[in-house]
Parts: sequence; structure tokens; C-alpha cells
Amino acid sequence: MNDQLIRANKEFQVADALASNASKHAHSANGILETYKSENGRLTNWKSIMSTAPVMAFAVIFIIVSIGEYLVSKEIYREFNEKWPWAIAIVFFVAGLFVSEFIVYKLFGQKRAWKKYELKRDPNNNSKTNDEIDYSIKKITNNYFIFGVILGLLIIAAIGFLSYKRVQGELAAGMRETGFGIMDFMPVILYIIEIISGAFIWYLIKKTGLSIHVKKLWKKFSHFATACNRDTAASIKKYQDAERENYDPFKVQLSDNVHTAFYRNNSFTLDNKEKYVSVPTKMNDYFNIHLIDKDGTPLRRHITIITDYKFTASGSTNAEGKLTLEIEGTFPSDSCKRIFIRQSADTDEFISINEEYDLDVDKWHDVILG
Repeated sequence: MNDQLIRANKEFQVADALASNASKHAHSANGILETYKSENGRLTNWKSIMSTAPVMAFAVIFIIVSIGEYLVSKEIYREFNEKWPWAIAIVFFVAGLFVSEFIVYKLFGQKRAWKKYELKRDPNNNSKTNDEIDYSIKKITNNYFIFGVILGLLIIAAIGFLSYKRVQGELAAGMRETGFGIMDFMPVILYIIEIISGAFIWYLIKKTGLSIHVKKLWKKFSHFATACNRDTAASIKKYQDAERENYDPFKVQLSDNVHTAFYRNNSFTLDNKEKYVSVPTKMNDYFNIHLIDKDGTPLRRHITIITDYKFTASGSTNAEGKLTLEIEGTFPSDSCKRIFIRQSADTDEFISINEEYDLDVDKWHDVILG
């Protein structure tokens, strides 16, 4: 084995390894893409279901009222903690959000529809009928509402009691002359508004989390698609480097990864990442050759072809100079790029024809040897 052939074989091995890496990246990208499509579809359905609910309007009201409620109730929270009244406010704030989530299913049909969608996505509910799921939602709605109302009343009563206690303390200290008035009800009133307006806050938190998750999935998918593109291009370059050496075209063994790399590179670009990493559809195609000399006399020769995607096929022409070669497992739009013609399969010397011919079971190509 001469030095050129050794170098060529090394280049082919590197090309094969890079093509294998490209296929692995494509496989990873497709797995992530499947998850991305599922989660992105989920997000789209969430937005569609909740599109008629006053989500953003309630959220704006909630933020304004929450700030106002804290400013009004800050002195009440000091009864618990003089130094950090905001910490107590956070406790009441979170408790209020739970109450909001418990009662929202009763108040808004959109949230019940959202819950139904989520229950139907759960594989554990695949055997349940719509009526069974509707019953589950009705049960959840009623139980949540009862629990939410009880919890809400307890919190509101606690705030009312603390407000009353603060008034009594101020009266005892001579800080005020009038008793419990309408303004002292403000913490309670604002907290009730906060509970109602917070009906969609948990949904917004979940939607934001899902949106971030979807963006991360697409970013990860794009990373693997780009890596696939990089290794595909590198694999083809190494194959071309090997071709420039004096290699034996009849002894080159290529993996399916190399074929896929050439097909991917010739057919797609990263402008459409999904297509680029998609699993290609395999097919069988045919090359028909009619080999004759310049006088039109049929020639019996051994034929080997290499296609655009680097598939090979070999055979011998018959007495009419005709041969049909089947290229198994190739991809759409492949073509014959090189033809090697030998006296027989055992002959080392060959004639090489570097022209492009269509692959078509019904089309014959006349090839003339001078």
C-alpha cells in the first residue's frame, strides 16, 4: 500500500467519524425538537384558552393594589415584626395568592378550560372520558373554592383583628381620638381586592416559566443543529481531501453517515433547521447505461458508478451493452456523478467518466467510448 493510499484511507476515516458525529447531533436535535414542539404547542393552547380572560388587566390591578395594601397595612405588620414588616407582608401576599388560585376556577370558565386541557394532556388520564374529566374538574373547582373561601375569611379576619388592635393601641396611647372608622377597614378592603385581582397570577407565573422553557429548548435545538452543520461540512471536506489522493475507488467503504452528510449538505441549509436535521427518507433508485463504441457497437464491460451522495453500485453490461444498476437506500434527487469502466471486475486499470447522469428507472443513458 503506497503512502498516498494510506493518507487517503486516513482522511476517509476522519470523514466517517465527523459524519457520525453529525448524525449524533441530528439525532439529539430531533429529540429536543419533538419536546419543543410539544411544549410550544402547549404554550400556544394556554394562550388561546386564556385569550378571553382579563389576565393582564387583573395583573395590573393586582400590582397596584398590592403596593397600596402594603403601604396601608405596614403598621399592622409591625405588630408581628417591628424591624421587617415587609417580611410579614410577603407571608400574607403569598397566602393571598393561594386563595386566589383556589377561587379562580369557580369564578372563570377559562381557568376550568385550561385545567381540562392539562388533565387531558396527562397520560394517566388517557382512559378517562370527557364526562369523567369534566366531573373531576367540577369536583376540584368546588373543593378548591370552599377551601379558598375558608382560608380567605380567616386571613381577612386576622387582618381585620390586627387593624382593630392597632386602633385600640393608638387610642390607649392618645395618638387618636376617634374609634374604629372606615379608613381602618382599608387593609381588609384592599386585601379582598388583592385576592380577586390575583386570580391569574399563578397562571402568569406558570406561563412565564413555560415560555422560558420553550425558548431554552429552541436554543438547545439550534445548538445541536449548528453542530450538525459544522461536522457535516467538515466531513465533506475530509472526504474531498481523500479524493485528491491516489485512492482506490473500488475499495472505499463508506458508512451511511457519510451518505447522509452529502445528502444533507446538498439538499438543505440552516435557514430551515428542522429540515436540515430531519431523518431523510430512503429509497431505491436506478441507473440505466447503454455502453457503445463510436461506431455504435455494444460493449461488454464492468461498470461501477459513484452517485452524488457517494453510493456505489457495480455490474457488467450484457451483449447489447446495457446494464441497470440499482442504488439501494439512497435519498431523493441523487444522481450518478462518476462512472468507472473496466474490462472485468478483476482488472485494475479503468476509464473514468466524470459527468452527471439522472437516476431514473425509465431513462437510458448512451455512453460512448472513443
